[in-house]
Amino acid sequence: MALSIVVAITVTVAFLCRAQHDCPSEPTCSASSSNYRTIDGSCNNLANPRWGQSLRPYLRLVEAHYADGIWEPPVTRSGAALPNARLLSLRLFGETEMAHPRHTIVGMQFGQLVAHDVSFTAEAYGLQCCSNGKMVPKAKASRRCLPIKVAHDDPVMSDEGIACLNVVRTKTNLEDPCLPVAGPAEQLSSVTGFLDLSVVYGNSRSESDGLRAHSKGLMKVEHRHGKHWPPSHPNRTRTCDVTGHDTEACYLTGDRRANQSPHLALLQIAFLLEHNRLAGELAILNPHWDDERLFQEARHINIGQYQAIVYYEWLPIFMGRENLLQYGVVPSSPVEEFVDDYDPHVDPSIGNAFGAVALRYFHHLIVGHLDLIEESRQPTGAIRLSDWLDRPSVLESAENYEKLSRGMVTQPHDRPNLHLTSEMKHFLFRHRAPVGLDLKAIDIQRARDHGLASYNKYRQFCGLPVVRHWVEFEEILRTGAARAIWQQYQALDDVELAVAGAMERLHGDGMAGQTFTCLLLEQFRRSRVGDRFFFENGRSSYSVRQVQELRNASMGRILCDNTVGLDSMQMEAFLLVSETNPVVPCGQLPEVGLKHWRSVEP
Repeated sequence: MALSIVVAITVTVAFLCRAQHDCPSEPTCSASSSNYRTIDGSCNNLANPRWGQSLRPYLRLVEAHYADGIWEPPVTRSGAALPNARLLSLRLFGETEMAHPRHTIVGMQFGQLVAHDVSFTAEAYGLQCCSNGKMVPKAKASRRCLPIKVAHDDPVMSDEGIACLNVVRTKTNLEDPCLPVAGPAEQLSSVTGFLDLSVVYGNSRSESDGLRAHSKGLMKVEHRHGKHWPPSHPNRTRTCDVTGHDTEACYLTGDRRANQSPHLALLQIAFLLEHNRLAGELAILNPHWDDERLFQEARHINIGQYQAIVYYEWLPIFMGRENLLQYGVVPSSPVEEFVDDYDPHVDPSIGNAFGAVALRYFHHLIVGHLDLIEESRQPTGAIRLSDWLDRPSVLESAENYEKLSRGMVTQPHDRPNLHLTSEMKHFLFRHRAPVGLDLKAIDIQRARDHGLASYNKYRQFCGLPVVRHWVEFEEILRTGAARAIWQQYQALDDVELAVAGAMERLHGDGMAGQTFTCLLLEQFRRSRVGDRFFFENGRSSYSVRQVQELRNASMGRILCDNTVGLDSMQMEAFLLVSETNPVVPCGQLPEVGLKHWRSVEP
């Protein structure tokens, strides 16, 4: 009865709020005027125009698990609190870095770009649940606060007087007066659910317009030090870790997280400059095209290249070619023309567990120091990652831009294992303070914020055997993990997806365990077959010959074409240099030729 009353009150409040707001109307879609995808993701699916749109709820594949059935974070089956997220991070996950024998950092970093492209939890920025490391009193704290308590004997944090880590809950449909309310809270994503380079172009028409030069199809850039850079952020002191000096860089892009790390900023810049390179070449080929046509066509090609890299260069390495085939993510045999498998009944929206947990597994691949590499491919130094989070100015110093770009394709990322670099475990976003946040603890806390069901529930969803006895973890988890995990939880059904999923043995030829592999590839399959504008499906206004050109796209060529001073590259940028993957002049890498975009229009 109490639950019914809470739901009724919530729905009533939301209805009253709607009466006071001018909510946007349902998108009006026209099949005849949809040669290009919209900026906000609407009208991709003509029958369900909001599927994949920005500022919409994540897709819930498994029933939510909240303590009150509505919004309160989950507790154990006995009603006790779940184990402290920081303690789980310390007790279950080490911090020893072990270089991967085959893969480069750019692969890990590209994964973060993909994650930012399709998922961004809508939060309330500026809310403080911990002030100077101390818990804000409940009477003054926002109801959105979900801080992580830090023990008085914490091996790193306690010496600095840190008693809690700041975590603000994701905004939900219960707080949005323009969204329907029925049942448990559903978290909102601020970005489109499509692989559409929204990190470059933004997620609304107004945001995109502010990033465009509105001339010759170009995006805005600034010129300094002989290079083009993204425009300066108008709110730099809140967006970046700057001291107020005008000389410190802070970039404005389609994603507010672009400044988080030097390598992430490099990839953001590469795809931004690639758009302008494409627009410039298209203007020469088609001098009669106006600004809008040049912008849309350059964006269309840029996204097509990016999607080709995701599915045919990056995913086979990180998720495994055989795994991709097993889950139907890519065609089973090479295709010369279109892959005509678009399914309008498939909702491509990002799954809650995918965005909040599974894709975050790759945080384990982060390295704590970034090598500076000369043209000879020899390291000449390194920078500490936590020194330069939210501080992209490092790219504009000396020759760091070129050296860090080479470092991305020369230095290996960390192995996928039970460890996470200490730079992420204790010093995340420390902003020149002695310590910062714990990324692993935040990942666990975020899953609770989202009311994700238990590990066993997701095993069941994936068609995998559920764990009925603690000893069964011995076969599923990595060596030593089973004993560690059953020491932390009271009951099997209390074990969390964010914890056990990250401890599984690797599955097949990929870099994740069986449960995460299921959730990741289930999403990437829907993201392809549910995207009407996916570059290969024949409905996205590319010709067959254009699609064949887009299949030549590679991460190495994107970096080569848009990095001053980068003159050579290995054939596969996501893999370390070897006898079978030699460094060659950039011009020898396959390119996406634009001759098939020449228009015969007058």
